[in-house]
Amino acid sequence: MALCLVLCTLGLGLSVNAGGKKTTITTFDAPGAGTQAGLGTFPSGINLFGAITGFTRDANSARHGFVRALDGTFTIIDDPAAGTCSTSCGTIGNGQGTRAYAINLFGEITGFYTDNSGRCHGYVRAPNGTFTQIDAPDAGTGPFPQGTFPSEFTPMGINLTGGITGFYVDASSVQHGFVRAPGGTITEFDPTGSVFTNPNAIDDLGDITGFYVDASGVGHGFLRARQGTITTFDAPGAGTTAGQGTFGVGLTPFGEIEGVYVDASGVLHGFVRSNPGAFSTFDVPSAGTGAGQGTLPESNTPLGAITGQYIDGNFVNHGFLRDTQGGFSLFDVQGTGTGAGQGTIPLDNNDLRAITGEYIDGGNVIHGFLVEGL
Repeated sequence: MALCLVLCTLGLGLSVNAGGKKTTITTFDAPGAGTQAGLGTFPSGINLFGAITGFTRDANSARHGFVRALDGTFTIIDDPAAGTCSTSCGTIGNGQGTRAYAINLFGEITGFYTDNSGRCHGYVRAPNGTFTQIDAPDAGTGPFPQGTFPSEFTPMGINLTGGITGFYVDASSVQHGFVRAPGGTITEFDPTGSVFTNPNAIDDLGDITGFYVDASGVGHGFLRARQGTITTFDAPGAGTTAGQGTFGVGLTPFGEIEGVYVDASGVLHGFVRSNPGAFSTFDVPSAGTGAGQGTLPESNTPLGAITGQYIDGNFVNHGFLRDTQGGFSLFDVQGTGTGAGQGTIPLDNNDLRAITGEYIDGGNVIHGFLVEGL
């Protein structure tokens, strides 16, 4: 196994040289981000040019999207139809506003917004700032959790041509998958046997990976070809009881799928599934080995470098990068908390060795970070 590079003392604007590489970790907070527990800055996606998108939770728990340019300047993005619910929303609840999750090479952004009635709609934002609403035909029209959710919690939900994947929740609160073509046509889908469909990534050809949950509560990975054919798969060693199974996360242009599986003991492990369907599995050496601990991939580059978090024996999160040869580099952002659920959580990476994500401090406030050159 390749030498593991542990970077445990990096902070704002700090650079180090290790193995001939210069690594810099920069921390940031978007304007208007709240400063109390559970609030703050939530980066999600980074494109090849280094533009980062995500959202904030302000002091009233309302959400606001943002774009952070390579030079560190911020643009706040709010869908014109988004609600501005504060902490005194009554029966509608908190969480209105705009969430941004994924950004492509041209600066198109997708995510969802919650309106002032609590209903959720998808959107795509053009580089000129124009918003287009996205609603799956069979999405429910009641308040959250009904509605349409492009790319929720994943940075790989929009491709180079503007194709978008995600899920919608119908009037019976059942979750289904969808894909939206660049021209706006929406196709809904579910793998056979699914009671809960969660697409995670779409490649530039329109193939999609993700996972579905069966009636027994077990997760299974799937690959949906652009023509609509769905192939399901299970990683070797995946558990077969509720809450366990295989979960597709990312997809390369070569048809490789990366993801996570949960074994019979509840431990998380990473995997890569090749285009022919062969599996290789991996674990960060420092990952914990108890239930709810282990290795959790979050995204991959087109060339196959994988980033994510590993959860140690004390349930603290730490960052990792797995290169295309299988070697690991490990890192923690300075200022992270050391309690259970705190720490460093990478969420997206690009082929220029840049990684973005969030870190949670000792007061459970969330902040953004950018790693370059790891």
